[in-house]
Amino acid sequence: METPVNAPLKEKFRLEIAKLRDMTFKSKLEYLWEYYKIHFIALIIFLFIVGSLINTLLINPNPEDALFISWNAGFAYDEQLEELSEALKEQIVEDAANETVTINRIFMNDDDPQIVMASLSQLVAMVSAGVIDVFILDASLIEEYSQSTIIQPMEGLLASIESTDPAIYERIMEEAKYAMYRSEDDSIEERLMGIRITSSPLLSDLGFFEQELFFSTSITAGNLENTTFALVAFFE
Repeated sequence: METPVNAPLKEKFRLEIAKLRDMTFKSKLEYLWEYYKIHFIALIIFLFIVGSLINTLLINPNPEDALFISWNAGFAYDEQLEELSEALKEQIVEDAANETVTINRIFMNDDDPQIVMASLSQLVAMVSAGVIDVFILDASLIEEYSQSTIIQPMEGLLASIESTDPAIYERIMEEAKYAMYRSEDDSIEERLMGIRITSSPLLSDLGFFEQELFFSTSITAGNLENTTFALVAFFE
């Protein structure tokens, strides 16, 4: 007996139950799949999404970034960046289960204009959102980022290092990089905008050779304490 299309919901449900009661188990499965497979598929997808959200947010949440580094200088193997991330994590992260150090590579020196444009859009979005704490740059990008106010002067950060570890401060200042910085009132002056880390013991141990690399701080950096710890770690 077919269920009337315009029957009340309660009546439809009663008729469906009565129909299923007279069927064999196999017939019930075939009937339910034939008439309700879209509903089953939708339910499975819904449960999968809910399960994923519960797992991500409650059971196994992704670690938060104790420090986010944007690598914008030269070539580096993925393995090297992973090893650098782990080395910095050991130095600055207290809760390794819930915090991490992320190093994200952005290709700014590419021959393909489309890649450069996509990378620039990604960079602007991440800086605007306050995602990036540290930039690893080459010398040309320090000049460019300084005048574009993507990075900030580092005198304040270095003052905190001087007060806690004068010996490390002296070593860091030997590698200071100055560039012209455009301030909020649109005036331009020479400021300390980066620290050369090319010969850093940490990078040498990880096989970063013959690359001119500089450590700079994002204008919207949120983890300034961990940024300071990371800079010190390059020179210990």
